[in-house]
Amino acid sequence: MRNLVRHAVTLCAAVALALTVVHSAAAQHAGVGASVTPYVGYLVTGKWYDGPIGTSLSTTNAPMLGAQANIPITPGLALVGNVAYASGDLRVGLPIIGGVNIGSAKTWLYDAGLELGGLTGNRVGLAPFLQGGVGAMTNNIKNSLFSTNETNLAYTAGVGIDLGVSKAFSVRVQAKDWIGRFNSADAIGFHVKGNLAHNWALTGGVKLAF
Repeated sequence: MRNLVRHAVTLCAAVALALTVVHSAAAQHAGVGASVTPYVGYLVTGKWYDGPIGTSLSTTNAPMLGAQANIPITPGLALVGNVAYASGDLRVGLPIIGGVNIGSAKTWLYDAGLELGGLTGNRVGLAPFLQGGVGAMTNNIKNSLFSTNETNLAYTAGVGIDLGVSKAFSVRVQAKDWIGRFNSADAIGFHVKGNLAHNWALTGGVKLAF
C-alpha cells in the first residue's frame, strides 16, 4: 500500500507539472488565471471496521480547514490540488450506549485532480462545478498505550458552486468525498481488510483569482 500511495502522489506531481506547462502556454492565448481557495468546513467520517454485535471503529466527525489551488487548462477545465487538516477522536462504536472515545486522531487529506465548470479567469456570476481525482489520507493516531501513523490511498469526487462577487473574488461552497480503506498494515503491521469508507467534507471558502 505504501508503494501504491507513493506512486499515486508521484503521478499527481507529474500531472501537475505537465499541466502547469500547458497552462502557461494556454494562458497567453486564452487569458485564464490561477486561483487559490482557503476554506473551513466539517469532515463527516465513515467507519473503518464493523465488528461483532454492532461494534465499529472510526474517527469522530470534526471541523477541518484547508486550501485548494486551481490552474485552468482551458475555460471550463482546470487542474486542482488540495490539502486539508482535521483533528478528532478515535472512537469505538458500541451498541446501545453509542460508543466511547479511546484516543485522538489527526488527519491530513491531500489530492490532485480535474475540475469541470466553475468560474475561471476574471468572470463574475454563478457557476456549478464537478471534481474528480486521486490522493491520500494520513491519520496520526494516539492514546495512552500507543502512537501510530497510517496512510491510505483515496479517490475523490466533489460537487460545488462558485459565486463570483468581483473579478478577483468568489465564494466557493463544496461537498467532497474521500473514498478509501484504512491501511492496517501501516498502523498495526499486518493487513486486515476494512470497509471502503466515505469521508464527506462540507466546506465553504473564498476563491482568490490571480
